[in-house]
Amino acid sequence: MPLFEYRCADCGNQCELLIRGGAAPICPFCGSTSLERLVSMFAVSSDGTQLRSRQLLGAKQKETSKKNQTEREFYKHDHHDD
Repeated sequence: MPLFEYRCADCGNQCELLIRGGAAPICPFCGSTSLERLVSMFAVSSDGTQLRSRQLLGAKQKETSKKNQTEREFYKHDHHDD
């Protein structure tokens, strides 16, 4: 049973609907059947989106590593027990 994202042509609201079999989607806000199926971002995958995701993850890991190193140096030099 696929879950799809829709935008209602009558009221403009967006929603996700679980559609069974050949059932027609109905807007849960206004009851209209004039719905446009949208492309969900999580379902879109391309070399470009995968590359960008890896770049963002790598940048976040570097930032975290640098922050951890800075904290270790701070505590090593300024908070050692004598």
